[in-house]
Amino acid sequence: MENTNQLKAPITDLNFIKKLLPHREPMIMVDALLFYNSKKGVSNLIISDENIFVENGNLSETGVMEHMAQTAALHIGYKFYANKAPVKEGFIASIKSSKIFTLPNVNDAIITEATIAYEAAGMTMVKFVSKVNSKIMATAEMNTILKS
Repeated sequence: MENTNQLKAPITDLNFIKKLLPHREPMIMVDALLFYNSKKGVSNLIISDENIFVENGNLSETGVMEHMAQTAALHIGYKFYANKAPVKEGFIASIKSSKIFTLPNVNDAIITEATIAYEAAGMTMVKFVSKVNSKIMATAEMNTILKS
């Protein structure tokens, strides 16, 4: 399934975002799809003090990694939507590397870019760069797999 169409405008409607993800509250860790093409997706998350991954005013390491994984899920969800196919549930198969340089604060907006490095047979290798105020705060490489 290949869709090379770029997103015409950011998707910020949470109800539409929910159609692209298998996640539900309180586990939704993206609030916008800012950019999409077949090889890249960019998401946004404004960190609320009510986020279940907030500890001592910061988003935890676990929260950062979950946000990255959901950025990949949002990318694949939009791809399926654009191809008029049902959204599939996916899982993190492995985390090849991760570096968290700083933890974002409550009210910060994280912009995360997910770049598809490799995709075959339902498995995808994704490279992530997360920024706050245009400064890199975390990077990672993950392998994800779609549920059959």
